[in-house]
Amino acid sequence: MKTILTTLFLAIAVPLPANAGSLLQPPADAVRVEFTSPDSSPTDRLKAGQPLTVGVVVSRSTGAVEIVPTKAPVWMTYDPKTREFTGVPVAGDHELAVRVTDAGTGQSATGVLTFNIEAR
Repeated sequence: MKTILTTLFLAIAVPLPANAGSLLQPPADAVRVEFTSPDSSPTDRLKAGQPLTVGVVVSRSTGAVEIVPTKAPVWMTYDPKTREFTGVPVAGDHELAVRVTDAGTGQSATGVLTFNIEAR
């Protein structure tokens, strides 16, 4: 499974004590969000009209997480059982965003993926 090599912005929201230091360094045990896709390859990726699957991978969690899509292109649908967004893309710039909450720790993270679909 290849990771989509596009702009990926990751923001971690974790309660910190007043003396926690820099917010630029998330805690080592903070929940993490990544987007992956088996549909993309370096030679033929992200083209309009070709089916696209984007998976949500959560690491450093207790295992029990809730994933809530907060933004997705109208042509994508989300399946919570597989943790995948699927659809047939149209040309242009798109954004996909999710909020993840770890049920075991209460930590949450937001993952945002921006990508461009090329015309065929």
